[in-house]
Amino acid sequence: MEEPRGVQVRTAAEIASGDYRSALRELLEPDALFDRLISELLLLIPSADGALVGLVGEGGLIRFVEAAGALHGLVGSTLDPVHSLAGLAIRTGTVLRCDDVDTDPRVDAEMLRQVEMTSLVSVPLQHGGASIGVVNIVARRPYAFSDDDILRCTLLADFLASIICSSAEIAHVLDALAASDTDAAAVLGGTTSPAAVARFVSNVLSPSTTQLVDVRQRIRRTLDEHRFTVVYQPIVRLSDSRLVAVEALARFVGPPDEPPDRWFAAAAACGLGVDLELAAFAAALDALPHLPGHLGLCVNIGPAALATTTLKTILDAADARRVVVELTEHVPIDDYGHLQAVVSSLRYLGARLSVDDTGAGYASLTHIVKLAPEFIKLDRWIVSGVSTDPVRRALVVALVGFAHEIGARVVGEGIETAAELEALASLGVDFGQGFLLARPGTLEDALAFDHRVDHSV
Repeated sequence: MEEPRGVQVRTAAEIASGDYRSALRELLEPDALFDRLISELLLLIPSADGALVGLVGEGGLIRFVEAAGALHGLVGSTLDPVHSLAGLAIRTGTVLRCDDVDTDPRVDAEMLRQVEMTSLVSVPLQHGGASIGVVNIVARRPYAFSDDDILRCTLLADFLASIICSSAEIAHVLDALAASDTDAAAVLGGTTSPAAVARFVSNVLSPSTTQLVDVRQRIRRTLDEHRFTVVYQPIVRLSDSRLVAVEALARFVGPPDEPPDRWFAAAAACGLGVDLELAAFAAALDALPHLPGHLGLCVNIGPAALATTTLKTILDAADARRVVVELTEHVPIDDYGHLQAVVSSLRYLGARLSVDDTGAGYASLTHIVKLAPEFIKLDRWIVSGVSTDPVRRALVVALVGFAHEIGARVVGEGIETAAELEALASLGVDFGQGFLLARPGTLEDALAFDHRVDHSV
């Protein structure tokens, strides 16, 4: 029979290799919309401090694939559904609310306390009568959510479930298009189960989730197995080159070209940044019993870890009078009042504060004004070229004058040339460290730099 003019018959394999498949593939990338909807949820519910979407994955665990607000760091983590409100919402298919984590036995209290949340609403994501996941909204204060808030969250959850399941159906069609002619009908005749939908979202809708899970597992192993070491770099007084302190620096087991900063950044991205910082801080303090009494120990910490009770507990168990806590961060801090109270409590224990990377961004200058540190560390970019650059010299003079005016002392870090060392000393910088003086190494290496007694720090 002659085919009608203008009509072209194609096999499924031909369709799969043509523009049809490309067009359908474009529909498989609603992740930008998905992410935007979660962010919009926080605008719809102003009392919420964070939102989180979890999907039921293999083994029944809830895997978090999208987040906004204070819960962004939990993307890629998993939750046991047995002892959680989210798991109960998924099992029962009902919207559940916790108004106070301290009085509700249904919730995973430990997880909520880790993110400093008190109120929680869990709305199940449903497809074909089965729950495929959950939308959580959380707030720091108790009794934060009204019935209207819950209604808005429920409506958005229904929309999200529609997006997820529609995209999964498209993926199902693409599987048929990619199959042989004989297999296509069988593929199209099947159904997408809730588990298949969950796998689709984890692997296609949010492809970064799988990578985050891998990173989280790596960081978790690093913490559980203590897969890192601590090295120490001398800090010397520039006026006479005497050793006055050592700075503790974490080094991790992994590719040699992966610097420590990337480890801490990766840990922060998967919600384990504070845990890793505190573990490194505690490990650094192990050197105190082996450090001569006149030498100080400088240890880095970020604002979030600094504000924890765990850090205070670690310092309380050590000789805090010999510890200089170096605050490291390049972004603004929202609540300086709380941080000032934390720093005051650490000073009560005898610890002193140093602001790291001064000059690398506006945040460090704000830290200095708000927290009045005992030490100010000049960032490497200021030190580099200070011997020949009049602008850098003027900046160092200004910072030294300001520091001495408030009773602080200045440390120049990253010193790599004799000219830089001489320039910093002539400009009144009190202390220095860098490769020119000594590279990070064992504690014994650092102490070998100078055995002379010095009580200035």
